[in-house]
Amino acid sequence: MKRCSFLFFVIILLSTSVGFAQNNRNSLPENLKEAITFLNTDCPDSLKTLIKTTEDENLKKLVYPWGGKYMTLFNWNSSENPEPKLIRHLHKKGINNFIETVILVAFKQSLLGQMPHEDEIIKPYLEIENRWSKEDAIRATTDTLRGIYIPKDMEDCFLQINSFWSDSTKKQVKQWNENEFTAKVHLGFGMWLRNNWQLWQGSRLSAYFNSMGVNHPESISAIILTSYHRKLTGKAIMLEEQVKSEKEFWEQAKEKEEVTKKNEYLTFKIGDTVLFKYNYGYSTPEQENSHDNDSCQAKGLILDKNEKNFKLKIKVLESCDNMGIIYYDNKNTQSYNIKTKKWEKPNKKIINLIKIVKEYWSNYEDWEVNY
Repeated sequence: MKRCSFLFFVIILLSTSVGFAQNNRNSLPENLKEAITFLNTDCPDSLKTLIKTTEDENLKKLVYPWGGKYMTLFNWNSSENPEPKLIRHLHKKGINNFIETVILVAFKQSLLGQMPHEDEIIKPYLEIENRWSKEDAIRATTDTLRGIYIPKDMEDCFLQINSFWSDSTKKQVKQWNENEFTAKVHLGFGMWLRNNWQLWQGSRLSAYFNSMGVNHPESISAIILTSYHRKLTGKAIMLEEQVKSEKEFWEQAKEKEEVTKKNEYLTFKIGDTVLFKYNYGYSTPEQENSHDNDSCQAKGLILDKNEKNFKLKIKVLESCDNMGIIYYDNKNTQSYNIKTKKWEKPNKKIINLIKIVKEYWSNYEDWEVNY
């Protein structure tokens, strides 16, 4: 199953790379109006017809990866940092979970000859976003997230899956061996499980597995599905063995990652001039515009290296304005509080900037060699 997951990742990576080879950052839409203009030209007529006749809440199912094959919106929302202006624009409006839907609703209205009004389109989804934000404060303990019941442990998972599947489906599942079953359901039902049981964002079910030392959603879903098949076919679940296997897999993956990071880190040399990637956003709108238009690029000089933690000592040479560059922003961070048993956002907003001629120790991933 892990090989299937890896193959799926490679396919996504290649597909996304092809999309961005054709659409560089400067050609991406900056707002809903430009998105509609782009989609009018790019979207197949057959898909336009479907969009016009599909209910708003189901529009996302027409595009990749939610059910359809059309990848343009996926490419817009999956670009390397920094995010495209359209996505940043919607984030600033408070839209994080309904980006594709908002864009498609606007496009649908345009196709139907209506004049899309951004604030009216966003309003109902913003209400949901606000409700979900309140849910997030108790996501590690609540039994329901996004309107879906979250199992509390393995037996509860079995009960839920039994309620989803008919007797005929269970009969078919029994006919597959364990490897066939896990391979067949990993990208379908397994993806539904990971997304809807909130294994990526955190839930009481993920906390249950975290307590065993299993943290990755892929591992959690693998154990659930394998265990369900074994229970259905009358075999011993052997949970401890599964947990041990998944831990060993990720330990090996971590070792490989360390090798990769080391090789990437070795490309940086003391005395090199490097370019900043703006991984944490921009300090001013002017800085954002100058970077997007390729009229200015923040640059630094490598003064020293710390190979133990893959850090670079950087002297900032250029930052495009007097504000400097953002090298840390905690807005997207969350941490699990052991005492409260909740995933919590930072109590205090922290943004750190570094200005021209100043020096600091930086993650190497924030810079690229200026060839």
